[in-house]
Amino acid sequence: MSLPLYFRCVDDGSVLVVEVVRPVGSLAEEAVMQELDGIVAALAQRTTCKVLIDFKQTAYFGSSLLEGLRLIWTKVEEREGRMVLCNLSPVGKEIVQLAKFDTLWPICETRAEALTLLK
Repeated sequence: MSLPLYFRCVDDGSVLVVEVVRPVGSLAEEAVMQELDGIVAALAQRTTCKVLIDFKQTAYFGSSLLEGLRLIWTKVEEREGRMVLCNLSPVGKEIVQLAKFDTLWPICETRAEALTLLK
């Protein structure tokens, strides 16, 4: 498997941390879809389904990433899990709020705050 281009997954105990490492502009790109499929597969292997999406390395993103978040959320919701977002830039937070996704997932300022909420 090749190195991740858009997302990096980090196991933090009972929480799968998904770091968005660069802007995601189009889900049509095969690499993005492969990485999202990998994240969903990783969730299926976990005993608990707690996901933290960390935007620290990406200040902006398009609606394509919102679709990716929805795909991840579908798997989390199926397993009665929880998902939290953190380190959103002001623009990123506005995008999530305009999509009304802030009603689905808590938004935390820091990764530590988000991990505390999930554990």
